[in-house]
Amino acid sequence: MAHCQKCGAEVDEMDLYEDYGLKVCEDCKIRATASPSQPCGGERF
Repeated sequence: MAHCQKCGAEVDEMDLYEDYGLKVCEDCKIRATASPSQPCGGERF
């Protein structure tokens, strides 16, 4: 078993992905590729 270098989860070697040089689990890879949330068009700050 291998460990995710971001969250430390223990995963099978086949379930590791490379993300910017780190070996990460599927959950961390998905979180890294998800686009950040945007406020609705009418909001002002």
